[in-house]
Parts: sequence; structure tokens; C-alpha cells
Amino acid sequence: MAEVIQFNCPACGTMLRLPLEMASRQGPCPTCDREIVAPDPHRGIGAYEVAIAPPPKEIEPFRIFADSPPLVPKEPEPAAAEMEESEPVEVESPPMAAETDGPPPAVVPPPGGPRRLWPILVPSCLASAVIGGVVVHSFIARAPRPPIFIPPASLPVLPAPAVEKEVVVAELKKPEPAPEPVVEETESEVAPIEEKASQEKASAPAEATLRAFLDAPDWAARSAYVLSPDKVCGAMEAYSREVPDGPILYQSISVKQSHLDEKTGATLFIFFVATEKHPKGIPVAVKETPGGWLVDWPAFVEFRDGLFQKFVEGPIDQTGDFHLVVSRPPAERAASTENEHFSSFLLQSPLDAKPQIAFVRKSSQVAAEFEAQLATAGSFQPVLEVVKRKTSGGRGYFEVLSVKEVDWFPKEK
Repeated sequence: MAEVIQFNCPACGTMLRLPLEMASRQGPCPTCDREIVAPDPHRGIGAYEVAIAPPPKEIEPFRIFADSPPLVPKEPEPAAAEMEESEPVEVESPPMAAETDGPPPAVVPPPGGPRRLWPILVPSCLASAVIGGVVVHSFIARAPRPPIFIPPASLPVLPAPAVEKEVVVAELKKPEPAPEPVVEETESEVAPIEEKASQEKASAPAEATLRAFLDAPDWAARSAYVLSPDKVCGAMEAYSREVPDGPILYQSISVKQSHLDEKTGATLFIFFVATEKHPKGIPVAVKETPGGWLVDWPAFVEFRDGLFQKFVEGPIDQTGDFHLVVSRPPAERAASTENEHFSSFLLQSPLDAKPQIAFVRKSSQVAAEFEAQLATAGSFQPVLEVVKRKTSGGRGYFEVLSVKEVDWFPKEK
């Protein structure tokens, strides 16, 4: 007899029986017609009801703030209201000439008909030319002239001495064959190859874990390869209901960076996973732990699905934690986007081409942390808590609330 699973419907409590091969399958309950997922005894997962997604909220139009920073404290803008309530001002137009009933007066020509001007102009032009020529001639005549040097006749002109050309006759010799250059393998040429081979060998177990993570059939199987599973599994299950779950298709995997934690002695590898949507690669961190190599799932999903860009295009008054690159804006842009209360910085996701202006309160701990990190480098890569707000005038802007981590390296807590 085939093995069966006996369980109660999580929605209505009806006793249901299914074959064992239908474990973890989704379908409607025959009694209440609610969507449920069958339990999986081998994985220790019980039956649960599939949550119905709420209707999408109306997204309030949002325009990224770029002209000047928000004011502190926020002050109402009465100009628009006063303009609406005030009465229109009548502008008095200049007086116009009185209109007459009759036709306009005719233009009367001068007596004697039109005058001819050429008999007067031609003699005047000739006289001006003659006077101008006389003035120029007198100026040239009075100008000092350079003296003319005449050599005395007593000094004979001697011919230039002949230069004797020295002819050197080189002895013709048969050139000896040049010795063949000896190519020696220097340490600088061999070191990168050996270092790369050593790195690939050391990263092999980490890459095997990453491939198992990507090839997993669903979030439950993938949860065996993630960091902090007790904290991440709930988010993975909830995210699988919003985004289709299943194996993650990829084209290639390459290791780009390694880091050694001096406190714990654990190694961290940064891999680039190339997909059809991201051919340049998605950065994925794989860390060495006492339980084996594990993958940083939150950062991977954030980069793969462009969560920061969705946050930028989403509604107002939303907050989120994101792995970003922080840098200073150009001097001209900083001058136009800062005031006595706020400093401006550029936030950018590694897979998004367009950076966003964000503001930091000058008296906050975030501003001190930003200045310390950017004092010696042009940028740094922290994990930030960012909120999207709106001014009283309806213009949106980003504000950094806190620095969760000063780098992207995952911390096992």
C-alpha cells in the first residue's frame, strides 16, 4: 500500500489524506476551497495556508528632490494659498491715441520735388580723401627713420675659412651573431598565476555551496545554505509568495575577491554570478562558518531583483536597509543641494547606473561616520537605513537615518 499523509486543513480543520509524493504541493482544499500547501514530513514542514496578496496600494507620484535640500524646521508655504485667495490686480494700460473719423493725413512732399543728393556728396567725399592723404604723408615724413650702416672702405672683406672634413675610415668587420636572449621567469610573472590558482583551489568548497544554493528547487531547500537561517527563513518564505520560487538560472560563476576576518580567522569570498538579466554578474558573498560555507541571501536578493530601484520608484514614507555605494557629489551640485542643516551625498546600487542624491543631518552620527569614511577614499560601501520623505511643498527627497554596517561583509550574529 502506498504511503499517505494525513493532516488537518489549516483553514477549515477538515481531515485530509494525500499520497506521500504530493508533499509540499499546493492546491485548493476540497471542503473550503482555500489554497493550502501540503506538509512535508521528511523536512519537518507542516501544512499552511497560502496568504492572499492584498490589493496593490495606489502609489503616490514621487519626484526625486534635486533643487535644494529640505528646510529645518519645516515651514508652511503660504505663497500659493495667498495667491489663490488674493484678488486679481488690474494693470492700467497706457493711454492710446484718440481715433478720428476721417482718413489719415496724406504725406505732403517738399516743394520743388524730391531733392538729388549726389551733386553734394561726391565733392564732399573727394575733399575728405585729399585732406586725409595730406595728413598721412606729413606723419610719415616726420617719423624717425633707422640709420643706414655703411661699412668703411678700409676694412677688406675676407673669405670664410674652409672647413676640413675629417674622414674616418672604419675597418670593415664581419658582425658577430647576437646571443639569443634568455627568457627568465620573474617572480612578478609567476606570482599572479600561482595566486589565482591557489585562490580558485581555496574557493572550490565555497563555490560548491553557492551552486547548491542556486540549484535548490525552492526556498525551503535553499535555506540549508544561508547565513543565520533562524532569522532569514521567515523572510525567505514570505518573499517566495511575492516572487516566483524555484531554481535560479545562471550562466557562469567567477570569484572576484577574498577577505580574511582577523578576529575569527574565517574566510569570505565574493563571487560574481552572471545571469541573462545581469551578464556582468551579481555580487554574492559566501562566508566560512563552523557549520560550513553559507551564502548571504538578503544581499543576493537585493541585487538580483533591484530592490533599491523599486524603493526609489515606490511610494512616499517608506524605509528600507540597502547595500549601497556612497560618494560625494560634484562641487557645483553639492553647493546647490546643501544648506546649514543638511549635507548631500550620492547613493548608488552596484547594479544601477544612476546615483541618487540623499541628505544627512549635519549634527547626526551618520554625518560623522560619512566624513570619517570619505576622508581617505573617494567612496565606501555601507549598509544604510534610508527613508523617503516629502516636503511641505510636495517635493520628495531621501534621508539616511543610520549606518547599519560600514561594509558589505556579512556578520554572523
